[in-house]
Amino acid sequence: MYFREFTNPPETIIRNGKANFGTYNGVCKKFSITGMKTPYAGIPLPTFLSRLRIKSRLNYIFSLDKIFGRVDFFDFKVFGLAEVILWEKETSKKYVYHTFMLSRKRFVPQNTIQASCTSHRKARFIKISWQNNHKDISLKFKLKGDDVRPSASGLIHGISDSPSKADLMFVNPSPVSSRCSATWINTMNVRGKVLLNLSEADNSTGLAAFVLNRTYFKLRSHTKMLYSLGKVKGKDVFFTMQYSNLDAANSDLYNNNVLIVDGKPTALPSVIMTHPFGIDKNWIIQDTESMVDLTFVPSSVTKRTLNIIAMRTSYSTIYGTFEGTLLTSEGEKITLRSLPGILYTAQLRI
Repeated sequence: MYFREFTNPPETIIRNGKANFGTYNGVCKKFSITGMKTPYAGIPLPTFLSRLRIKSRLNYIFSLDKIFGRVDFFDFKVFGLAEVILWEKETSKKYVYHTFMLSRKRFVPQNTIQASCTSHRKARFIKISWQNNHKDISLKFKLKGDDVRPSASGLIHGISDSPSKADLMFVNPSPVSSRCSATWINTMNVRGKVLLNLSEADNSTGLAAFVLNRTYFKLRSHTKMLYSLGKVKGKDVFFTMQYSNLDAANSDLYNNNVLIVDGKPTALPSVIMTHPFGIDKNWIIQDTESMVDLTFVPSSVTKRTLNIIAMRTSYSTIYGTFEGTLLTSEGEKITLRSLPGILYTAQLRI
């Protein structure tokens, strides 16, 4: 059966111009991938040009009793984007909020001990913060409504000594060893309150995942990724998988795919995601090691296309439920029935 070991993290991701590729239980104090030697075709570009090709993404995914949500920060160096999407679990009704952030030194911080990522706009205040050596991670937002969406506010914070706590780092070639992609995943039990349009608040406990990624991008890239979290037969389950043209050449050895059950991680092999009848119909997610056999059933699709300066990005966020089975490293079968989650597809040209 497929197996990939989690080892202790290195002091830095990049050392002497080369990446410390691997799968780690823990994270470096500074989450930075700058310093790779000649990352593009062996050409010694000026440092500031190669740094412009590094893009960062911070996701916070949470599941409470009535609300499933995703908060994203995108760092494109010269500008930033933030997005909040909330879904009502019972009806799959969605509420989408966007904001544009002007240039600043760094949108997504590198410090993993204590930092925050914030949109300060009054109508779109969004803040993800972590402190106490990232043991305390919280989300706060206050969003002004309009004619098509209600006002929304929320505060979600991790529970101390969370039983589902996992702290992982993946450093992979992207797709060659001269470039790299690094992902930090932190899962936790949370207590939160989300208020939509002054209606009855969802004040409950649940699960959340914090995912930070930095990658040397190609001029054209396309990505499919998925997240899901919730209770399965009394166990806290989280999993994420990705499939893109930025994946390592040996994607079974290096990838971000992982299943976490009650805080214990299982590294998963590479997967293929297909949608033979369109993105709004059933998706099939499978591997070649018989560890992943899933069907994703969409119930809500959000699409957006942006053209800013020389950059074009088109992406879809699909909310739905997962059915099927996953296998842990110990051979335990996790059977999923209507577990809520999201599938995200994106194309980027820079």
